[in-house]
Amino acid sequence: MRFLIASIVLLLIAFVIKVDLQEGTLPLTSFYASTQSCDEILQESYVVVKIQQDDTIYSLFSATPSPVKTTFPERLAQFYKLNPHLNLQPLVPGDTVFVPIISHAKENCTK
Repeated sequence: MRFLIASIVLLLIAFVIKVDLQEGTLPLTSFYASTQSCDEILQESYVVVKIQQDDTIYSLFSATPSPVKTTFPERLAQFYKLNPHLNLQPLVPGDTVFVPIISHAKENCTK
């Protein structure tokens, strides 16, 4: 009976070690060669747009979509940073404004 229990315990331990080696925490350690890592930094640029009649900030943002998914308040903050003269002012037809476009840029690449 002791032999049966000892062999079951031994098989159970071997099974746990096998599963841990294949799917567990050990493959997550840094036994493997490190790959090249690049930090993605959001790159800000802008598009110059001439305001037309009945344009809103919503329509300007929808006409010039950003490749990076951002929230409206984040993009609105960038808009007012580029156009400080429009803070709490209506859009006037004929004026030109800068509409922010946010995209990814990879920098700080290391091995």
